[in-house]
Amino acid sequence: MGTEKYGAYYWCIKTELSEDGEIYLMADEMEVTPTGALVCRGKERRPVLGIPAGKWSAYFAASIRDGHAVALEHWKGELAEGFRLRERRS
Repeated sequence: MGTEKYGAYYWCIKTELSEDGEIYLMADEMEVTPTGALVCRGKERRPVLGIPAGKWSAYFAASIRDGHAVALEHWKGELAEGFRLRERRS
């Protein structure tokens, strides 16, 4: 059972809800609701994940091979010379 049945695109969400600060998932679209919640939708617009307002800070299309942002050239503190830099969590 593969995750591709939930959506065609791979995304990263920056969130405090994950121990390492990131959640990766397959979804067809991302929606920010008027209240600021993030809703990730899969096939036939079915919700596959919802994150309340204030619990996420960013989302981006990610490479399925290494998780890097596919459409970003510069993001200080996140990308450097092709390698992801993760914040150290205490």
